[in-house]
Amino acid sequence: MAIIRNKSSKQYQYKQIPANPIRLIFEILLCILLIVPAVLWATIKLLYKPPKKNISGQVVLVTGAARGLGRELCKRFYTLGAKVACVDIDGEGCAETAKAINRKGGTAKDYKVDVTNRQQIKAMHKAIVKELGPVDIVVNNAGIVLAHMYVNPESDQLIEDLINVNLLGQIWINRELLPSMLERNHGQIVAISSMSSMSGLSGISTYTATKWGTNGMMESLHNELRALKSAVVSTTVCPYFIETNPEISKHLELRLPEMPVSFVGKIVMNGILENRRIFSIPNHFLLPVKLVRTLPDNLQWLINRVFYVNIIGFSKDIELMNKYRQ
Repeated sequence: MAIIRNKSSKQYQYKQIPANPIRLIFEILLCILLIVPAVLWATIKLLYKPPKKNISGQVVLVTGAARGLGRELCKRFYTLGAKVACVDIDGEGCAETAKAINRKGGTAKDYKVDVTNRQQIKAMHKAIVKELGPVDIVVNNAGIVLAHMYVNPESDQLIEDLINVNLLGQIWINRELLPSMLERNHGQIVAISSMSSMSGLSGISTYTATKWGTNGMMESLHNELRALKSAVVSTTVCPYFIETNPEISKHLELRLPEMPVSFVGKIVMNGILENRRIFSIPNHFLLPVKLVRTLPDNLQWLINRVFYVNIIGFSKDIELMNKYRQ
């Protein structure tokens, strides 16, 4: 890159002159040559499922373990012989998840933790290491799923809570656990994101922002781990709407129905055990959504109208919609 002064006009012009331009040309040609074999290899990997890793005896931490997908994953990890650290701000629900596992002969401990509180996270980590051992897999599942119209003046606290729990909570958990994984050159960090991270739906701006942020954070983490040549794995899961809470479901108007928790849990577990980097649930959703985003905006709008996802807001949101609708 360079800034060159034009003497006649006495103005500065910006010219994009890359470093090592000749080498850049050869590197671009090399990338073009590698595209076809890379696509073929990726296709083969889709058709051929790698063997699932053995996690028996490993320590798995699941946030949001009190109910829904978190509880489902805790039970699935237990059936594979893992020791499960159940984490949730809902201490009672979290304890019930751990008790259900222990009653069946598994090993589980419950920890009442606010994932936005770094001191609680540090204390939790210390307790888990003492009671179960170093954490091998962390599943960042805790999250708030609530909608609000962008200009709703009553949503200030909700906006802060969404960002603190859905995004910052994951960052604090990962930063606490990652050093131990790096030292042991072993571990896996899993983020439960959302298909909302691929499309900006009306009515869930802050929730969408946290999920887009999660995807970006996990991609950066993945690249840092590659730069370190670390064996620690990062996995990002992007599910469609999950049937977990009737209070949330009544605010959704969907062309495609919500997915049962057991269906989602099975696919999440397969992706984790196969060390997949990023995938959607259902598995075939990710590529079409990415392709749609390359289309002109009006065509994207039409396709979104066909496969509609309508968020039915709360009373204040509906009032504002009626006020501002042209």
